[in-house]
Amino acid sequence: MRFAGFAGLWCVLLLLAGCSERFEWREWKSPDGYSVMLPGRAQTVARSVEFEGHSLPVTMTSTGIGPSMFAVGVVQLPAAVLADEGARGRAITHFRDALVRNIGGTLSSTGRAPLVLLPGSAQAVLAAEAVEARGRMVDGRPAVLAARFFIVDDRLFEVVALGGGRGVDADALETFFTSFRPQP
Repeated sequence: MRFAGFAGLWCVLLLLAGCSERFEWREWKSPDGYSVMLPGRAQTVARSVEFEGHSLPVTMTSTGIGPSMFAVGVVQLPAAVLADEGARGRAITHFRDALVRNIGGTLSSTGRAPLVLLPGSAQAVLAAEAVEARGRMVDGRPAVLAARFFIVDDRLFEVVALGGGRGVDADALETFFTSFRPQP
């Protein structure tokens, strides 16, 4: 299944979420090996995504409040991708570009993405990228996507916030992005 299904789900949830922007943050500890602060009740879906001849299992957990959606995706990467720096970069690009296409958007910025690991962690951050894109929701309203992509050990994490109009409030983005922690 194409990755478009996840973004479509996010957009539908955004439309159903109403107008309230009150964020009641709670820690989500995923069985997929990460923790993050999310506002509201999280929902999880799983699908497979094709990448360079591999069918990759993807789990996406998301929640929406008002015109804002927060989600974390996890992809288990095959050894062949992990062993090749170029393939790791292509994997991030593949998932990044799918998200941007899903909002009919264009990248407005890319850069380094900081990730603070747990103290004493032996995990290795193999790649990281921060992006912002502008596009449209399924109902035609403007949308702003802010995302962080990390390859930590053998997993690719997508940490995504999507908001209407001017995007997600800067304080909410800070809370969301800085709370993300991969677990060993």
